[in-house]
Amino acid sequence: MLSLKYSFLPDQSRSTLSAAYQAFEEIMRKVPLAELDLNADIFTVIKDLRSVFTMGTTVPKPSQCQIKKEIFDHDGHSVEIYWINYPRRKSQINSDILLLYFHGGGYMLGDIYSKSYLLYSQGSSSFFCISIGYSGFECHLSCLFNVTILHLEYRLCPEHPLPASVDDAVALYRALLRNNISPSQILIMRDLAGGGLSLLTIQTLITRQLSAPRGVIVLST
Repeated sequence: MLSLKYSFLPDQSRSTLSAAYQAFEEIMRKVPLAELDLNADIFTVIKDLRSVFTMGTTVPKPSQCQIKKEIFDHDGHSVEIYWINYPRRKSQINSDILLLYFHGGGYMLGDIYSKSYLLYSQGSSSFFCISIGYSGFECHLSCLFNVTILHLEYRLCPEHPLPASVDDAVALYRALLRNNISPSQILIMRDLAGGGLSLLTIQTLITRQLSAPRGVIVLST
């Protein structure tokens, strides 16, 4: 609805922006911000942060998008993943590429149903948290690139300090190789802290003399 609105009534002062982007920007402005008390116990702060965006709906999951949960195991190390497929109309998913997605959230936050951004409030000791649904975001990536997305639910801090998340990523990668997925078929994509996780994963693969994936895509905001 908002995309249609801006298609017919574009913001003339920002004519270079697409209708879809202007619609998304309006949705973001309407998302309520949750204030957090940084003087509280760190575990309490993190618990409150997680509760704020467990129902992220700014980018809803398209009804046609298919999400399937699976547990991968490598040498007794189990990781939780989600297969995400949202094929274009009259098109088959490109089976030659598998896109591994490592979500952001400062290694403390985020899961398949949430995408977090922390904003510092100047003049106070508080942060604000807003969220976008990762499921919807990754569904759109699947459609945009016409590939299968593999979302990793890596272990979070402070319950599981680094390198737990790196170990999870490497375990998933090695499980894929064991299942006859070639490194040349694998791309790793991330946002925010997931970028650090992606690079740490590549570094670990090289250190262990394992073949690196086809490429890495990193995003920053």
